[in-house]
Amino acid sequence: MNSVEMFYLQRQLALSGFTVHNFFYPSVRRNVADNTRTLCEKIHKLNLDQLHIVAHSMGGIMTMHLLEHCADFPKGRVVMLGTPLNGSYTAHKVSGWPVVNQLLVKSMPSGLDGSYQLPESTDREIGMIAGSNDSMGFGVLFGGMPEKSDGTVLLSETEHSLLKEHIVINTTHTGMIFSQKAAALVTRFLKTGTFAVA
Repeated sequence: MNSVEMFYLQRQLALSGFTVHNFFYPSVRRNVADNTRTLCEKIHKLNLDQLHIVAHSMGGIMTMHLLEHCADFPKGRVVMLGTPLNGSYTAHKVSGWPVVNQLLVKSMPSGLDGSYQLPESTDREIGMIAGSNDSMGFGVLFGGMPEKSDGTVLLSETEHSLLKEHIVINTTHTGMIFSQKAAALVTRFLKTGTFAVA
């Protein structure tokens, strides 16, 4: 995701008092390991004691690699939106299309193909926001989804034992980064460690 696509969510977080840094990573040109090293260097240059992370889709997988491989990572909470932690049905499905495959080839290993072994637990508070509106999305465009989804990522792909909380809202995969409800949930989790209203 680039800064334009994440603008709404960034603005809502800034209005809630957070200082927001946007990290762009070229998932088409570089693999997960290379992007992890680059992002780790950028984070260390910020010299922060605390750093919360908000990540959409593949960004959540990148985040897990960062937490595992980036030494001295600042403390903080994590919110993922529509991240396929268990691999991506849609990515597997569309990877057979030559043009689409070129876009995914760097992200499949240790990412979208489901081969990345996530830890069963973590001392970091991680929340997941998943969408249940499958009216549009890559999965819908390429023949539909076999079970409930946000149109691109299956709900079951967003579930994992390492998550402190998992919440489902009525939004599509792309729509969630422009969702007022999602923004409010992200803000609440970063501030309190829960999606629930106190």
